[in-house]
Amino acid sequence: MNDFEQISYVKFLTVDAALTDQLNTTKVILYRSSEDIANSVFKPISLAKVYFLDEKGFKEILTESSVAVTYLPVKNFIGKVGSTYTLFIETPDGSTYKSSPETMRSSPDIENVISRFELQDNFSKGDARRGGFNLYVDFQEPATIGDNYQWVWKHFERANTCSNCVFGTYNFRLNTCVISSPPSNLTLNYRCNSDCWNITYSSELNVFSDAYLNGRRITGKQVARVPFDSTSNYYLQLEQRAITRNAFNYYQGLKIQTQNNGTLFDVPAETRFSFNIKSITNPEAKILGIFDVYSIKKKIIYVDRIKGVAPDESPVYTNIIEGKVVECSPLEASLGCLDKTPCVEGRFRTKIKPEAWKD
Repeated sequence: MNDFEQISYVKFLTVDAALTDQLNTTKVILYRSSEDIANSVFKPISLAKVYFLDEKGFKEILTESSVAVTYLPVKNFIGKVGSTYTLFIETPDGSTYKSSPETMRSSPDIENVISRFELQDNFSKGDARRGGFNLYVDFQEPATIGDNYQWVWKHFERANTCSNCVFGTYNFRLNTCVISSPPSNLTLNYRCNSDCWNITYSSELNVFSDAYLNGRRITGKQVARVPFDSTSNYYLQLEQRAITRNAFNYYQGLKIQTQNNGTLFDVPAETRFSFNIKSITNPEAKILGIFDVYSIKKKIIYVDRIKGVAPDESPVYTNIIEGKVVECSPLEASLGCLDKTPCVEGRFRTKIKPEAWKD
């Protein structure tokens, strides 16, 4: 108990580092965790020196981006399968950190994806968790020993509204919602003034090791569960990643702990200590996070959310917009009334049409 209390009142360097074989996906994020490790508050680390070194001695220097705490390589940089990379970090206080060398392994192709409507009978009708479409993949596992995998996905859907103003209205001069005086008890929703898509990310840690299945054909590996909250097709970008052993051990530990505790912020501090990043200046220091080196194979999937549904099951609609959608009449529009707001680019929203998108 005393050890846990001591750990929870120490600020840790937290590293979220990914080096991949795809453009614009390699990055290093640095911050100091809160003294209370269960707290999501963190302090960004600026002005750090960050670079990768490969097995041939080539140094790729990362520069701090306009996005706080994020360090990026040059735009055309991609990792190469078979190459080995080491991460180096020097923070402004002179502390230096080094990862173990990590070799990028090749991810096999996703040969087949099937979706199947399946019920979780422990949830009653009307519960959004009851019905869903499980996705299963097939792939040929290489004969090399020590392959490890992770599956992540992103879902895109058109945004119906781009601004949702609670207690007020949208100020088109300031480009933000402002509280009315007196505050309104009605939520006002504004449609987008251009194409816009909302983005949802997978939240479950899904990892797999070839320890007992080396070189075999893997069939029916579940990699996602799509919600039954509509009958429209569900667009999904699926990534199959070939991750390192250190990354597998790290994510597997998090997976077990989140299953036991509920959320990522509930897991004990020691579960998130890095498997492959150490302090050079202070060997006793503990670092949170992982240096993740992986290659990717992608698959774009449209899930038919009508096919195979049990006759007595219906979607549970969860994306209902509360409040009122603002609309200017033709006369009001001619007098300068505005009712559409910008699509603001960010982690959960984009103006860029998703690859192979079908309206």
